[in-house]
Formats: sequence, C-alpha cells, structure tokens
Amino acid sequence: MNRGVALCIILGAIAYLLDVWLRSSDLFSLGSGTLAFIFGAICAQLIAGIKPGGDWVVKKILPITIICLGFGLDLTLLFGDAAGRMGLMIGVTSAFFCIFSSVFIGRALGMATESSLAIGCGGAICGNSAVVAVSSPLRIRQDVLAIILATINILGVVTFISIPLLSTILGLEEASAGIWAGSTIHAVPQAISAGEAIGEEGVIMATTIKLSRVALLVVVIPLCAIVGGRSDEGGLLENPVSKIPYFLPGFILAAVLATWIMPQDYSDTLTILAKISLAPIMASIGVFFSIEGVGNEGRKIFAIGAISSAAMIFFSLISIYMFL
Repeated sequence: MNRGVALCIILGAIAYLLDVWLRSSDLFSLGSGTLAFIFGAICAQLIAGIKPGGDWVVKKILPITIICLGFGLDLTLLFGDAAGRMGLMIGVTSAFFCIFSSVFIGRALGMATESSLAIGCGGAICGNSAVVAVSSPLRIRQDVLAIILATINILGVVTFISIPLLSTILGLEEASAGIWAGSTIHAVPQAISAGEAIGEEGVIMATTIKLSRVALLVVVIPLCAIVGGRSDEGGLLENPVSKIPYFLPGFILAAVLATWIMPQDYSDTLTILAKISLAPIMASIGVFFSIEGVGNEGRKIFAIGAISSAAMIFFSLISIYMFL
C-alpha cells in the first residue's frame, strides 16, 4: 500500500508542477487534477500492486480535501447572487433529468428498470459511490454491477475532460462553466478537478453544485428501495441520511465558518492546501481506470449511460443559457 500512496503523491506533484509551468507559459492546461488522472491511468497499466495505495488516498484524503475546499466558499456571494441560486436549481434539475432519461432509455432498450435506475444514479449523483449505494436496495446482480461501474468510470472520464474544453470553446464565463461542470460531471473529485481547470470561481461553483447533487442520495436511496421492492426490509427507509458522506455537512460547516467566523487568511490557506492535494487524489483515482467489463450486455448499459449523460449535459447547458 505504501508504494501506491507514494506513487500517487509523486504523480500528483509532477502534474501540479507541470500545470503551473503550462499556465505560467500561457499554454493550455487540462488542470493538475486531469493530468494526474492521466498519469495514474498510465501507471496502472504498467505497475502492479498500486491500487491499495490509491484506495487509501481516496478514502482518507479526499473527504478532508473536500471539507477544506469549503473554506473557499463565501455563502453571501452564492446565495445572495441570483446566479448562485439558479446554479443550485440547475444542478438538481439536471440530476433528476439524467435519472428519468436513463430509465426511459433503458425501457426502450429492454433493460430492467433497476439496472437503468442504477446507471442514472451514477451519472446524476456521484459516480461509483451512488451506484454502490443504490445497488443493494435495487438488488443489482454483481456481474451487472461490475459493468455499470465500468461504464460510469469511462463516462466520468469523458465528461470531466470534455466539459472544461467545451466551456472554453463556447466562451462561457467562469461561474457558468463551473455550474455546468458541477451539474454534469459524474464523480465529486472529477467535478472539482474540472472546476479547477476552469478557474478560481469555477472550482467553487463546481464543488458547490456537485455537492448539492450528492445530497440527493437522501431522496434517491428510499426511492430505489421502493423500486427494488425492499422498502420494508432492512430498515432502508429508516435512516437514509446515514448514506450521506460526512464530507457533505463538513463542507457546508467549513463554508459557514469561512463566511462569518474564520479570518480570511486562515481560510485562504486551507483552500490552497486543498487545491494542491487534489492532484494526488486524482492520480489515485486514475490507477483504477479500466475499460474491462464492457461486453454484450455492457453495450446496452453503455448506451443508456452515454445517452442519459449527453442529455444531462445538453439540458444543463440550455438551462444556463436560458436563466443565467
């Protein structure tokens, strides 16, 4: 495990320094997080035994990093500004649009509602974490679950690389681009990394909007329990809040402290440390990248995920143009 942790830190440092050099040279950069992810994915194909270290980094460092990012959020600017309030609405409605479109497309392709709903939750809420959280109440078979996770990972990579590029091409302002990233990119670290590539305002908006989608687990998990026919078993409806990752309230608390209590110098320092730590986190996620598992049934699953994700991207973009 130590070797994997060390490798992720080294790859993150290289990606961070490369990103700094590219930006200082006025050259385009995908962002340190994206670069680190690519480095991690390459190393995963060449070096064995590094996944335990990557898993440790994700589980232990990522939640702390997300909480620290909350210190960079000024709630008076977010909720006192029409764009911030509208961004939250766009993020939530885009998530539900992805879920409903996934189920609709799945039915058209003859896929079970349970599987389609799991795919939609992965794209709409928080990637692998959401898929795993809903797999039990939906009674998803392990072989199907593996294909869904592979699909969500592939689509997550596509979205978090493409959204910053498309934002630049379309000439979106940082705030709008951050809302788009937070409303559409699958996994939390990917959304944050894409926001980082967009800019300072982009990473704050992307993080906030993305975490508003994560909070939807409190609604979606009971819904999945009902769909899976297990609403009266195992206490799934008794405490859905327990499924919410602790970094979500931690992020909100950090934002409250930074807005009204903590001196700005302290909050700025914590925010900078959080942004630096994103690179090794993305490298650690990269070591798990694989396209294995997409077989015959995987083609349907991939089609559902790809179409519903594309629909969510267009829905969110149209909403941004209409309301911002």
